Amino acid sequence: MNKKDSNHPIIGICVSEKKSDLDRLIKRRIKHFHERAIFIKFYIEDLDFHNLRVKGSYMESENKKWKEGEFPFPDVIYLQSHVDLNIVKRIEEVIGRNVFNTFTLDKFLEAKLLAEHTVLQPHLPRTQKLENEVQLQEFLAPHKNIFLKPIYGKVSIGVVRVVSKDTGNIEVFYRQNQNIKREAFHSFKDFWYWFSPNLSQKKYLMQQGIQTMTIKERATDIRLNMNKNGKGLWEVSVLLFRIACNTSHLIPGPLAVIPIRSLTRYYFKNEEIDKMEKSIQTLGFTICEALDRSGHHMADLGLDLGLDQNGHLWIFEVNTLPHPILRVNDCSLTRPLEYAYYLASNTDHKTQPSPN
Repeated sequence: MNKKDSNHPIIGICVSEKKSDLDRLIKRRIKHFHERAIFIKFYIEDLDFHNLRVKGSYMESENKKWKEGEFPFPDVIYLQSHVDLNIVKRIEEVIGRNVFNTFTLDKFLEAKLLAEHTVLQPHLPRTQKLENEVQLQEFLAPHKNIFLKPIYGKVSIGVVRVVSKDTGNIEVFYRQNQNIKREAFHSFKDFWYWFSPNLSQKKYLMQQGIQTMTIKERATDIRLNMNKNGKGLWEVSVLLFRIACNTSHLIPGPLAVIPIRSLTRYYFKNEEIDKMEKSIQTLGFTICEALDRSGHHMADLGLDLGLDQNGHLWIFEVNTLPHPILRVNDCSLTRPLEYAYYLASNTDHKTQPSPN
């Protein structure tokens, strides 16, 4: 790469060695991005704060090939991995508030942050950190139907649905590969003996189970991807209903993913869909605004929501590093790059990065 002036912004994408599948996704994002920019893919450990350099791979949007090198700090950094907030502050001292997706805390701290906003409280299932057997038994008693979720989990791995029967029996449902497995126990003690080894390996939270609306007796939930766009404003990237292949809310395997307008095929009227869509989007914007007010610089959110039988909306999870849904027209594929380009638009980026 020649050392010459360039008017193209330099956009850094911070990745994790644990997410090798990101390479294909990043390349796909760049392929569908229509502005000219220089992209640097790097690990957070490769930032050199003393010399203001970064080791990594760069790609110009027109040639689509990665090349290794060492470069100046990017104009903007798009986080695609967890980065300690102290390091984020150090980056901001160099490039200003041009680093985004800074909030990647665990599920419990995420729930606490949302609960600080009064407007969101009616939409949050009761949630507590799981500490011991007695606490779990006391949490299960009033709710009867709860979820145990690894605080640092993803894509339903390790999630256990626990149902307490009037007979005292306990039923559990959990993911095994791409299937939902069921276990039955005669008592809470038997269940705890089965589950407690999980707690020794991972931290868990307990969440009140919500019976969402069903379609053909199958459980549903809602995925709403929200992004800041090329003007710096939050927008809906995609709104989908997900219909499980079973009656549980755990839906890791085959499921129907449909745009909300396709609900007409399941006997919903247009006016019902209009009302649903408006309420879902309103809640999505409210969540985004709450995170903005918290001081975290977010631009890329995947919201897992649910609509119960009474039409009330619930917030199950906020995914702070979501994956775009590639099988549909999901604008969250390119919007993070559009937002990064927007942030870089007022940044002095005349020096093109040159490998040493």
